[in-house]
Amino acid sequence: MSTTTHFHHSLDLYRHAKPAPRRWKLLADLRTAWDAVGEGFAAARRYEELMRRGMSHEQAAAKVFFEHYAGR
Repeated sequence: MSTTTHFHHSLDLYRHAKPAPRRWKLLADLRTAWDAVGEGFAAARRYEELMRRGMSHEQAAAKVFFEHYAGR
C-alpha cells in the first residue's frame, strides 16, 4: 500500500494563500536593507553634528540612539 505525499498544485487541495513570487520578496528585502542603511547614515550624521557641537561621545551616542531607535 502506498501513501500519496504530493498533490498537484492545480488541484488546490490545500486552500491557503499562495506565496508571493520570489522576485517580490527579494525586492522587499532589498528595500528593507536600503531603508536600514539610510537610517544608519542619518544617525551617523546626527552623531557627528552633536560631536562637532562639543557633546561627549557617551552623551551623543545616547542621544542619537534615543532619537533614532527608541521604541523599536
